Amino acid sequence: MPRVCLVTLSRSDYASMRPVAQAALAEAGIDARIVAGGSHCLARFGRTIEQIAADGLPVHALAEFLHETDDSPIDLAAAYARACAEFVRIFAREAPDLVFVIGDRWEMLAVVSAASMLRVPVAHHSGGDITQGSSDNQTRYALTVLSHLHLVALPEHRERLIHMGEEAWRVTTTGEPALSALADYASTVPDIHAHLGLTANEPFVLATFHPTSFDEHPPQAQAETFLRGLETIDCAIVLTAPNPDAASEIFLARFKAFAAARRRVRLRDSLGSNAYYAAMAKALCMVGNSSSGLWEGPSFRLPVVNIGQRQQGRIHGDNVIHCMLDAQAIASAIHRACRPSFREQLSGANPYVSQDTLPLILACLKKPHDRAALLAKRFIDPLTLL
Repeated sequence: MPRVCLVTLSRSDYASMRPVAQAALAEAGIDARIVAGGSHCLARFGRTIEQIAADGLPVHALAEFLHETDDSPIDLAAAYARACAEFVRIFAREAPDLVFVIGDRWEMLAVVSAASMLRVPVAHHSGGDITQGSSDNQTRYALTVLSHLHLVALPEHRERLIHMGEEAWRVTTTGEPALSALADYASTVPDIHAHLGLTANEPFVLATFHPTSFDEHPPQAQAETFLRGLETIDCAIVLTAPNPDAASEIFLARFKAFAAARRRVRLRDSLGSNAYYAAMAKALCMVGNSSSGLWEGPSFRLPVVNIGQRQQGRIHGDNVIHCMLDAQAIASAIHRACRPSFREQLSGANPYVSQDTLPLILACLKKPHDRAALLAKRFIDPLTLL
């Protein structure tokens, strides 16, 4: 029975990791070990380590490497170094046969770097995607190169990895695991309005905005422009805190000031997956630059205003309205998204949904792989295929 360490380090990967971890723990053919840490442990991100416990997932190893005040590139680089040391310690103790990671966050580079040095094979979900406006795009492809098994959301993603030189047998199209039970998760918070501090059936907009790596505007200007766009919304706004990226503290400080001056704004460090999905199911629209608008949004027929370049190149459903990081453009896009006629014409089709997502992932994790064969990656030179 293979021992698999499933690693979650932030709320952004946890939405996808949770259904996989729950299924792996229930699978007799897998010795699943949950490793959690990173921003899950921080108060400024809502201490979502408590949400993991509330979901009934045992944490077999805790990876603490982020400080509450880490915010600058230098701070995060130092946190990365600490994370590498943490995962060497954890993997040396846990002795996994396989490490499973999801996503494109910088923290995961430390996970796969440590595993690589310890000669532990890595299975990575989410390769082959494109988000040109974020450094996550570069991180995602670095994770691919360091990983040995690739579980991807879409057939297009699989083709990209094969064209990058990955052997076809290593790449499996599974769909996006966060979508495997959205309706079940959303229904666990039946009265989301009360949970958010809103009156019954009060209209609200869900807003999530993260610092963008390569934007021409500095972080302060990014946050200010986003908030000027939100200012035009005349109903309640549920605003969530940004990811632990460089300049997230600048964003969070501006969000706090914005919320403190406006009674209609509810600022939350983290809603948790259940409440977040329940909010998506009831919101008038979503505004920001979060991947959740493109991944989960279509399943709720939720109109989404996607701001700026962060998600540039990512495949999406007909629920997404793209706009520039410009206050007037944001306001115009929100007005369009909130029209009943826009929602009525949405198909509800989600390109990332697959009925076999969890069985395909579990089959990969429990397969008795030859460790030496996994580690000895062969590069398929695309020049030889011309």
